Amino acid sequence: MGMHVSKKKMIRTVFVIVFCMVPLLSAILFCLKDGRWIGDVYIPLGGWSDEITYYKQIEGILSYGMPRGFFGYNQSRALYGSLGVWGMIPLIPYVVWGGIFGWNYSSPIFANIFFCMIAFVVLFKVMHLTGKEMGALSIFWVTNQFINRYVLSGVVEASVIMQLILVTACGEYLLSEKIRDRTGLSAMQRDQFVLGFCTFMICMLTLARPYFAVLFLIPFWKAVQDRRKKWIMVLPVLAVGTIAVFFLYNHFFCSTYFNNIFSFEKLYSAGILGAFAKVFDGFMEIARLMWYAMRYKGSGVGWYYLLLFIELATMLFVCIRNICQHKKPPRMFTITLIGNVMILLSIIEMYDLGVGGRHILALIVVNAVLLVVEVHFSMGAVLALVCIVSIVQTKGADALPYQNEDYVAYMDSLEKIFSEVVEVTEEISYESVVAMPTADRSTQYPEQGVSTYYGLLFAMPPGVGISLDYRDYYDDPNHIKAGYIMVHPAGEIRKILEDMGMTCVFENEELALYKNTMSY
Repeated sequence: MGMHVSKKKMIRTVFVIVFCMVPLLSAILFCLKDGRWIGDVYIPLGGWSDEITYYKQIEGILSYGMPRGFFGYNQSRALYGSLGVWGMIPLIPYVVWGGIFGWNYSSPIFANIFFCMIAFVVLFKVMHLTGKEMGALSIFWVTNQFINRYVLSGVVEASVIMQLILVTACGEYLLSEKIRDRTGLSAMQRDQFVLGFCTFMICMLTLARPYFAVLFLIPFWKAVQDRRKKWIMVLPVLAVGTIAVFFLYNHFFCSTYFNNIFSFEKLYSAGILGAFAKVFDGFMEIARLMWYAMRYKGSGVGWYYLLLFIELATMLFVCIRNICQHKKPPRMFTITLIGNVMILLSIIEMYDLGVGGRHILALIVVNAVLLVVEVHFSMGAVLALVCIVSIVQTKGADALPYQNEDYVAYMDSLEKIFSEVVEVTEEISYESVVAMPTADRSTQYPEQGVSTYYGLLFAMPPGVGISLDYRDYYDDPNHIKAGYIMVHPAGEIRKILEDMGMTCVFENEELALYKNTMSY
């Protein structure tokens, strides 16, 4: 009997270890299907501008304590400091990683994998997952190409996923009757203060994405459940204060986007009917994206919304069913439904739905966790099936960028050249900013668009700031403040720069780099 128990315990231990390593194993499998390895992923070929700005900001922090040039769009800058739109908070986990292990093109990828593994460890430890639940979540993660693609990239969405999983696990521990039954009431009483405090602190960090403010409902709901009057009074004040601090921080220490996403003038001018019309149009656009994803091959972003819709519809059904049966709906379901709707509304108001789609990836993951735990482990298989169909339908859209020897050599040569022609100043200033228009028009054929590839900015020396600009920003030369401008050699903007008296310091078939000798 003892040997049987010991063997069973050993098998479970192995299973738990494998579960906690799923993000790493999944990333390996995702690369192996292409016959490659994680280290072969080459983010300069990724084609996502966010990868550049995140990477170069972290590189600047590690090299100088703070980038020497400003990060922004249309050459915007923060009132204080040199960081970009979301500021320092989302970068902290990666700065810590880079400070310990160094910083290169593979660093954000391995950091992403590590952060997701931490999330899986916390899921198991805090929520006391069963073997079937761990298996269901593992299958869902491995088959979800969208999550794996973002993990194997230079963007910071994986750390957002980690933060949301952490706060969701804590919320389930504090609020879920199902988890309470697993852990025992004494454990709840012993640990609830620590986890409640951790939940609030994680909410503050997650608020780097402002639409996650709804997470403050978790500690507040716990205070209401325990009838702690002091906390019921204090928590809303702390939450409102944190949100106020965030907006002040964003105003002073973060540069604006192409248009300031925190500006509400459009909402005011549109009026109530206009705002409702935009929301309606937004949900119709989401429906169209989901239809295109199911109907046509190669459409990716619609699958994000389809997965989210299935999850939310299931949660809503469970809540309604429980109410009809005179049972309490799972508390985290209620909070999650409120949060998801609020976040969708904010994405509709602030973003293009295609670009904003990646901001719901973290929601898809935590929703899947809640459904597997609160409904049935088979929900993981249902969501995994949708993910498998998406792999077939998307036909490899958003494929991983792998390095090749010729391009690596080319980037190495650019790094050497740029280190000689681009000067990084001791003081933070526009002199250390490299700007690039996102689009241009051909001088020979004005109806034809030309552009320089974003990824070439990776070759800029550490410490430079990056600005991505609209084409029409250059219609007024007085706007131009950046110390260096990278343009397409055959574009019209080149003539504008030359008319201003700027000097071309490097040129090849893909780019022309101009030094701004004007005042900053």
